[in-house]
Amino acid sequence: MIRTPIPCFVLLLLIGTGCSEQPRIRRAMAQAYQPANLHRSGPTLPDGLRRVAVLPLTPADGSSDAAAAVATLEPIVLVELRKHGAFDVIQVSREQLRLWTGRPDWRVEEKLPADLLAKVHDKTGSEGVIFAHLSAYRPYPPIAVGWRLSLIECNTGITHWSVDEMFDAGSVEVMKAAQAYARAQMNQPSVDLDSTGVLTSPSRFGQYTAAAVIGTMQKR
Repeated sequence: MIRTPIPCFVLLLLIGTGCSEQPRIRRAMAQAYQPANLHRSGPTLPDGLRRVAVLPLTPADGSSDAAAAVATLEPIVLVELRKHGAFDVIQVSREQLRLWTGRPDWRVEEKLPADLLAKVHDKTGSEGVIFAHLSAYRPYPPIAVGWRLSLIECNTGITHWSVDEMFDAGSVEVMKAAQAYARAQMNQPSVDLDSTGVLTSPSRFGQYTAAAVIGTMQKR
């Protein structure tokens, strides 16, 4: 039997189609990303931790992009903490913190004033303090956001929860988790990579990443 050769343009079409399907296949087979670089003091938060003060979000050193993103991402962190529902959230402004400590922001890894936790407790009535840091930020595709957050009890100084995670939208696992979040929480049935999609919008991707890290915190 004589076999008719497949025309070159057909072969190229088939090969091209196969190549275009590979990322979608890899995404379907990948596991959705789950933050794992975290610490919990126990399975639940202490019952007495009912009110928590959130210090101003600090940006990564030397990153003008991260510094500019603080105004957008700081409110998102507060919203996600309130949605988590483990405690009442009290926002501490930069002006308040400067008045109390002489500086508008602090990072948990710095040498802190000895009376910082006690002062925040006295001024806000909070039993705990959250330090929030934007450790990395890339606003252009593939978008990347890094978070470092810690929850510390005022009276004991115990760190009940901390997380240090980097999310890269170029990762297949992160892509899958972000798109699942967008469908469930952002009313985005379509996950096309347009200008408003979770993988191309810095604010939407920031919301997904903030929700992902805060979702690792215990409840009572």
